[in-house]
Amino acid sequence: MKKSKVVLAIVLAVVLLIAVWNVPTFSWFSRPHSQNGAQAVLGGSNGAYSINAYNGYNVSIATYPSNDGFTYSTTATTNYSGSNIPNNNRKYFKTTLTNNSGGEQNVSLYARTLSIPTANNGSLAIGVNGPTRSYHDYSTLAADTADATRDAMRIYFQKPKSAPDGWAGTEFYICWNEDTNTSIASLDSTGSNGTYYKMTYCGEKDNYYNYYVDIPKTATHAFFACENWAEGKQQSDLTADNWKKRTQTIKNLYGAGQSQLQSKIYKLTSTIDYGNTKVETPPDSVDGACINHFYSSIFVKTGSTYNAGLDQTTKIPTREGYTSNYIGTLEYYSGDTNVFTVDKTTGVITPVGAGEATLYTKAVGSSYSDSQQVETTVKVTAADNYVFNDVPIVKNVKMAANETVDVNWYVINNSPTTALTYTIDEVYVSN
Repeated sequence: MKKSKVVLAIVLAVVLLIAVWNVPTFSWFSRPHSQNGAQAVLGGSNGAYSINAYNGYNVSIATYPSNDGFTYSTTATTNYSGSNIPNNNRKYFKTTLTNNSGGEQNVSLYARTLSIPTANNGSLAIGVNGPTRSYHDYSTLAADTADATRDAMRIYFQKPKSAPDGWAGTEFYICWNEDTNTSIASLDSTGSNGTYYKMTYCGEKDNYYNYYVDIPKTATHAFFACENWAEGKQQSDLTADNWKKRTQTIKNLYGAGQSQLQSKIYKLTSTIDYGNTKVETPPDSVDGACINHFYSSIFVKTGSTYNAGLDQTTKIPTREGYTSNYIGTLEYYSGDTNVFTVDKTTGVITPVGAGEATLYTKAVGSSYSDSQQVETTVKVTAADNYVFNDVPIVKNVKMAANETVDVNWYVINNSPTTALTYTIDEVYVSN
């Protein structure tokens, strides 16, 4: 049997060598010479049914203005900006794209730089009427700040150093599910219809090993389990020792006081309840590391500073029912000190140069060594403007070889009272 395999391998090697010697264009994937260089092609050797990936290759563009969106100038323009556009008025353009590449491709149209003075309060939107329809409102993006909420709650789990029967491992999981009917567990015996999250170790304290995990605040039922406690086993196959390796189901998590800013710790006991290990009830409250409301983006101009601290409750609205946005000690870090620096303790941002970088806000828990971090995009501009780079006007317009397509787009002032002024430096095509 072994000898026949060796012979077969030799025969296959000879066939391969003959193919290489006799086929000059031999390769693992066919690539016709007529399609070399300008594009990547997936499909038949003759180009049929292929997908061409040009990068806006050999596409000419010309943009024509219009006052009404129906009649366009016959003279192309490179002035895409607008000044003192009245409220609820539009500025229309038609950009003609011509595919001179000789092959089919997908083309997108972008504005290189869109700049809006802060006095306009972000009243600008860009819309497209053809060949596809789209609409993008910048009123929430062009603002000093945009807020975000982290809809998660932190759960803690404690295991005694003198582990109860079946809990000798070091990795543990929480299995949670959602159910509006809090009178039932909504988890089957092995937790197979729930969602498993691995818990993170956060040190030793008071003769316990401690773990934490963040799960959605919509979770209503959960249990803790040892690693792989029921993997590959049917319910009928599980032994009494298997059942000890998970806790009983904990019901009504959020209603029991667990929240985004009120963490609970569930302590494992040595008591068995209907085959499962019990946890202490009610759970204790702890000061974990929690952030529930923060900035998702901030605009700052050079020459000024901005206080991004989460203790600035007049700037970051608190969640209803809470007097704070966080628990723990806060720390702030800059992702690029060439764009901005930030005071580690206060969160005050000092711009350095125009650009974008990430602000990392970290809450360190007071009860344990765990932490939680959120990220904010900080956009530093050289002037008192909101600046957006590479703004899509229309994306993925499919163009046949030598085809011409008109993109009909507009800028609209959505403000009910304020005139709009904006600039667009350039309109360009890409893939």
